[in-house]
Amino acid sequence: MCEKDKEEFRNAVREIAHLSVKIQSPYDRVRCCEWIRKLTGIPDDTFELAKIRNEYIQLLRVMVRSHYLRTPFIRPPPEGPLTSLAECVANDLCKRSPFFPTTGPIAPVIMHNSPDGRAYIAAKRIPGGGVFCYMAVTPDGFD
Repeated sequence: MCEKDKEEFRNAVREIAHLSVKIQSPYDRVRCCEWIRKLTGIPDDTFELAKIRNEYIQLLRVMVRSHYLRTPFIRPPPEGPLTSLAECVANDLCKRSPFFPTTGPIAPVIMHNSPDGRAYIAAKRIPGGGVFCYMAVTPDGFD
């Protein structure tokens, strides 16, 4: 993992620590601390682990900025190793919707913007099985 990625992770942890006190729910504040503890405990010596760690921390950072936690951070972190964020979100979607309705060639099954306009997620069923997920996050709002 390059030094820039390590610095980005440290900056995200600092920002989350600073902003987490503004989360209204005490349960969400505890969850945030549990996830930070889990993510800081992941070694960054391999590219895959570092990538997974940075994916989760950046999403947590966006959620803490909005003062509200969502999946996967509403539950305690798993005991074992973390899966990629895309796999985690896809698994959650499958749990919520055991059967995805068929959609047109462009229309997503799920499309959601965060209230502050800093995050966007869309999910679409792949013919033959599977789900395609797209997530975009920005420190500024989307136009």
